[in-house]
Amino acid sequence: MMKIGIVSPYFLPHFGGVSTHVYQKYCFLKKLGFDTKIISPDFGKCQIIDEKDHIKLGKPIKIIYNGSLSHIALAFGAKEVLKNEAFDIIHIHEPYHPFCIPFISDENKKGYVSTFHVFKEEVEKTVILIGDLLMKSLKNRIKVFIAVSKAAASVIQKSIGIPEEKIRIIPNGIDYDFFNKAKPLEIFGKDEFKILFVGRLEPRKGVKHLIRAFRTVKKIIPKSKLIIVGKGLKTYYISFLTDEIEKDVLFLGEVGYYELPRIYKSADICVFPSTRGESFGIVLIEAMAAGKPVIAGNAEGYVETLQNGKYGIIVNPQDEDSLARAIVELYFKEDLRKELAEKGEKYAREFDWTKIVKKILETYKELI
Repeated sequence: MMKIGIVSPYFLPHFGGVSTHVYQKYCFLKKLGFDTKIISPDFGKCQIIDEKDHIKLGKPIKIIYNGSLSHIALAFGAKEVLKNEAFDIIHIHEPYHPFCIPFISDENKKGYVSTFHVFKEEVEKTVILIGDLLMKSLKNRIKVFIAVSKAAASVIQKSIGIPEEKIRIIPNGIDYDFFNKAKPLEIFGKDEFKILFVGRLEPRKGVKHLIRAFRTVKKIIPKSKLIIVGKGLKTYYISFLTDEIEKDVLFLGEVGYYELPRIYKSADICVFPSTRGESFGIVLIEAMAAGKPVIAGNAEGYVETLQNGKYGIIVNPQDEDSLARAIVELYFKEDLRKELAEKGEKYAREFDWTKIVKKILETYKELI
């Protein structure tokens, strides 16, 4: 049985798409009997992973990256970890990140696999330049590059010069049953039309556009509520509230991993109005797995995930009137809500980790 090391610049208890992806992949690989360890910066104690399987190197510091509050850490001791653990496969997430680069070592003659999550359309130019220059010098050491979408694949082809034959497109996965079989919470009113956003509270996620659109929605649908789940600068977004909507916009902050599926289940529709910088759209898949129709911003990764609107409504979120109209349309067209929910629920099954892990293992086997 192969021994797998997963290197990631982000991990729990720092929540986010990459952290969740790494944790769930670890869980499913362990279920299949693979000796799997995660190597990450030290974000603090993680309660839901065996400590012996988690190697922590370096304390992270905060930076702004891709329009998000991100973290950076240096992996002092990477060489010793590689030597002591003797992994058969080293799977590196976000390989241009300074934490990950020391793990791409010539001394390791085993297989390197790398996954790119970030879609860098408007990332700070200095960060791109440094990361891409380093990757161009190290790319030959990585045997296979995994992109979570065609959008992400296009970026690594253009910016780093990775040949198409070395790229595999394998989307992010979810634990389908975890979201699909959750029970809704009782804390929200049953007769209210509940609109849910899940994501970090930062400019590119389009939350201010959603709040502004909700002003219009509230006039047409008096019994509506906007529920916002995510960590960030809440005080900034509160400034967009007005007296007419203030009591009907609920900021839940960052919620626990096990509470999130129940919150999805409690919603009537889910809205993710990202304006840019999305390589995939894991929240879209989570919402669909929970049986909810989705409205998404026209960020490239979201458009790809929804197959150009086949599985959800796509809008320009900066056109707040259009965003409001899409929400109102789903409220009044119950048949459309049901159709999108049923189609999305079936589609989301294709992203279950039982299927995604098999694709990843096929890639690993290419290298052994």
